[in-house]
Amino acid sequence: MAGAGRGVGVEVGGYRIVARLGAGGMGQVQLARSASGRPVAVKTVHPHLAAEPEFRERFRRETAAARAVTGPYTAAVLDADPDAEQPWLATEFCAGPVLTDAVCAHGSLSTADLAALGASLAEALAAVHAAGLVHRDLKPSNVVVTRDGPRVLDFGIAKSAADDSLTATDEAIGSPGFIAPEQLARGTDDARPGPPADVFALGALLALAVTGRAPFGADGAARVLYRTLHEEPDLDGVPDPALRAFLARCLTRDPADRPTVEQVLSWCAARAAGSPWWERGGVAELIERHEDDLARLLEPTTTDAPPTGVSATDAPPTGASTTRALPVDVPPADALPTAVPPLDTPAPTDTPPTAPPADRRPSRRKLLLWGGGALAAAAGVTGAAIALRDGGRGAGEEGAGSRKRSPDATARGRVLWSRDVGELRADGLVRRGDDLYLLASGSLTCLEARSNTERWVYSAERLQNVDRHRDTVYVLRDDLFEPEMHALTAATGRKVWTSPSPRLNPERRAAGLPSFDAGSSALEGNQGTFVLAGDVLCFLTYAPYDTMWARRSSWGRRWRAYGFDARTREALWFHEGTAAGVIGVDGAGGRIAVAVSPNPGMSGTDDYARRDPLVVLRATDGKVERTVRGGARYPRAHPGAKGIACYESRTAIHAVDLTTGRVRWTRRLDSPTAVTPVPTHGMLLAATSDGLSGYAAESGGEPRWTRTDVEELTAADGSLLTADGHAYVVGPQPGTTGEPGWGLHALDVRTGRTAWAARSEGLRTVKAAAAAPDVVHVYADGTVVAIAPPERT
Repeated sequence: MAGAGRGVGVEVGGYRIVARLGAGGMGQVQLARSASGRPVAVKTVHPHLAAEPEFRERFRRETAAARAVTGPYTAAVLDADPDAEQPWLATEFCAGPVLTDAVCAHGSLSTADLAALGASLAEALAAVHAAGLVHRDLKPSNVVVTRDGPRVLDFGIAKSAADDSLTATDEAIGSPGFIAPEQLARGTDDARPGPPADVFALGALLALAVTGRAPFGADGAARVLYRTLHEEPDLDGVPDPALRAFLARCLTRDPADRPTVEQVLSWCAARAAGSPWWERGGVAELIERHEDDLARLLEPTTTDAPPTGVSATDAPPTGASTTRALPVDVPPADALPTAVPPLDTPAPTDTPPTAPPADRRPSRRKLLLWGGGALAAAAGVTGAAIALRDGGRGAGEEGAGSRKRSPDATARGRVLWSRDVGELRADGLVRRGDDLYLLASGSLTCLEARSNTERWVYSAERLQNVDRHRDTVYVLRDDLFEPEMHALTAATGRKVWTSPSPRLNPERRAAGLPSFDAGSSALEGNQGTFVLAGDVLCFLTYAPYDTMWARRSSWGRRWRAYGFDARTREALWFHEGTAAGVIGVDGAGGRIAVAVSPNPGMSGTDDYARRDPLVVLRATDGKVERTVRGGARYPRAHPGAKGIACYESRTAIHAVDLTTGRVRWTRRLDSPTAVTPVPTHGMLLAATSDGLSGYAAESGGEPRWTRTDVEELTAADGSLLTADGHAYVVGPQPGTTGEPGWGLHALDVRTGRTAWAARSEGLRTVKAAAAAPDVVHVYADGTVVAIAPPERT
């Protein structure tokens, strides 16, 4: 049972408590993890509230409704037990700073940046309202900014708009400065707020974000509430007159005069432009620090002190200025000096966050995958993202606490070289032949893979993906308005060709598509990807359609494919598709398969792109050979492909016949996070929070082996890192059960046994990796290390 004095190391409803985050008017919030290792936030209700039958009944109804809330900008309610002795609620844990911290890190928001924030939050509220709820307490501390955008938290005091019977009319729920006037009008039917109350709170939140001041002041709750009821909002400093008028409409006292959530979303989506501000600069760095802090907090430890870099957020010194390492109910008091303190301000607790001992911890890669999906990889780029448990703690060769299992006769690999390279992209290591490509945002460096000899450096801003065909290297560049391809000579890195602006492409013009002065739907999408299919380079442009906001701001733009001769760079063909985004692409057997969707849904779920098509183009002329209905989920399954491939969802792995697109077999697993895309030596591999397992590809997925002492390395597309019949992982020194992050292991995919291993001293968080039979390259902490297998005798 969860009580106010609860410590870590216990369970609530099957969730193991890791750290106490805070307490508020309704109960405590604690960081926990599920049986699979997934991080969750568990809120337990105060005993005096649990003793009230009316509260328990309302909690039962509201948690049932909250579980129906789905959307990319809400924190999903995962589980609840309103009938427990002490009722509890488990929600998705969102790693990132609260909104006020994020705005402080970014600085003043432009109109476009504020519109991006408004569109995201409006979409979150639309999801809440669609479930029959009204949030009623939207405030900065209930918004966490993650790498996937803002996430609205805490439906714990949301109420069903369809059933008010258990809410007293004199009960005002909310926070001063964000609570709507109708929530304060006690004793009348108007005291039962609907969706307009959330629009009011959203307007106040946006005003705070753009001016740095709460629109109704911050000098005491009574004065703030009086101004809310009787005075106009303070919008001085809003830079754009149109934005000021829009915020004034949201903050009007009459609910009927406010825009609807759908109108807010439409207004904001039309003005949001460029990359979202949470993906840039100091905000992106702050988000990454929160993710790293969470990964460290979930790491097993034998001490009671918080891991290095994790603040003891629950007991800050009086008067001290602190930055919270984990999102809790309220932001730091000094985040924005004029922020209004909420009514439900959590009280400090007496126990700092600690991480209890456990067998395994989730990698940072797993934490990100649990938070949402990513676009399917298109160019065969190899990289990795994983939190390595420290491989260089200075505790001796065996590592602290290691225990010998048996004499260590494992062959040892060796470090060939290391190189300081600064900041690379997550897909920033690509091995092609004898060359290793290091991709940063502003440069592409070519090295000789084994010797570390620098061949050339190509400098250009906003580089994204790289691949090579024969003597030409292709790199995708994001030009803000429409992407473009650069072709470089493989020998010297000299640019020999840039794809013509899509609007000037001769094949596009021959198809009769207007070049300039066209309507919005004829504009080029600002996203791009490419795939090599034999001697044909297929360059695709599209607009994103993965969220309601993105769909509203796409203006019906279509996906388009441009074919070029990879040898001569001649424009070969042009194909215009439907109003949809590209969620995957594959080139094989003279075909180019493009998975498209106008509304794919949440990646990894059973409904993801279920009804969306796979468009199969002939590589020679770009003509549609076939449209596979419902084939978008499996872009590698098309008439040009052979064999089987493995795909994961949140509950299982699926082996798919690539020729027919049919699922051969399915094996249920607890939260698979990565797989091998195609069989290697007859085996398909899958990783979960419990370890890595091998399954016979042609025998119905029969399990053959499992390793629970290692942690996988994954490619940039999320697939497991393999080469030459080996899977590359991180594990303890062979022959011991000690330090898990001792170094690199090469596992035989048929047996799961370690074929060879190499000490990877000094590595921390591996952000990218590339594997080939002769050498494995690993990028971490600004350094690339080349590790070779044992020399053959």
